[in-house]
Amino acid sequence: MKFAPGESQLDCAELLRASGDERAAVFSRLAERAAEVLHRGGYVAFRTGRLRLSVEESRTVAHELAAQLRTVLIGRGAPKALRLEIDKPQSTYVPEGNYTRTLLPHFDGQHCSYLTPSTLDDRKWSSQGREFGNAGYTTTPAHKLYQGIFLPAVGEGLSVTTYYDWLSILSSVCADRGVTSRSDDAEHQVATTARWLGDNLREALGRQAEHGCAYPSFAAMLGLSEPLWHSLSFHHAEADLSEDDRARYPEAVPLTSGCPCGRCSGDMARIFCHQVLMATGMNWDAFRARWEILMPGEQGDLIFGHNLTMLHGGLAGGAGRIIEPLCLVVDTPDGLDYEEWLAASWRRTLPKGV
Repeated sequence: MKFAPGESQLDCAELLRASGDERAAVFSRLAERAAEVLHRGGYVAFRTGRLRLSVEESRTVAHELAAQLRTVLIGRGAPKALRLEIDKPQSTYVPEGNYTRTLLPHFDGQHCSYLTPSTLDDRKWSSQGREFGNAGYTTTPAHKLYQGIFLPAVGEGLSVTTYYDWLSILSSVCADRGVTSRSDDAEHQVATTARWLGDNLREALGRQAEHGCAYPSFAAMLGLSEPLWHSLSFHHAEADLSEDDRARYPEAVPLTSGCPCGRCSGDMARIFCHQVLMATGMNWDAFRARWEILMPGEQGDLIFGHNLTMLHGGLAGGAGRIIEPLCLVVDTPDGLDYEEWLAASWRRTLPKGV
């Protein structure tokens, strides 16, 4: 179990000591620090909950920080069309019979918000491949580049966002399968991995009439070809396998009785554990030990993640937890500035100068 490092959790105490023009400068400095942390690590938390302001005051601070972060990110190369989208509050759904719920790894708004190659790395790639479905999505149709949440209430269970470095996962799988060689230079590895992911997404999109899923699946993006893994959507670990899916995929039913790590609770968690083993060579427990980062949040905090290069989830959240999405989005994911930002995002973990 690994918690987010201290450098990813920004102390905002100077906001309490500042006023007038000084306060504007503090917001700017915090946003600059957050942008650097977000680019290098993939996630960042503004610890505004520790200011012990009212929820309304904390919300005002969160909106200003998110707006400043947008400005800074554009200055650092994010698409100029990037805008702040304040979505409606979301309560926490807990499957019947459970006290808490755990969300499995996903992108926010994944019908049109998932990592794809930049055309600078894969000239065959078309921006049309950045929308997997145009109906049935649960949030807005905007393409979410950075996923932000403000926490007005943390609920009865844990208030923990989990993060998984999707770039590292892709790199590891490509190396294990011989798609890339660890002796290749870093630039070649990134471009090759991007093209490999693009090939997998093209196949998943091309088979959509067969599998019928409006979202690209974890396994499909990692190159598994079985229809089962392209079709099933995984979100709540504790959820039951639906009767429709039991009838359509009888081969999935035995997978609900046990899993490779032996620790998963819930039909979908057990099936997901089998999927992760097939896709990565390690069970869900081992996968979590390698890649899962825990980011706790308290009332009033603002947390941001890079929504394309990081997967995220939620650990043991209670029904009383409420989030207010503050996402940085674009409506059309194309154009040179988008492609340059995306190519740089693929390289965000590389040493400067590479």
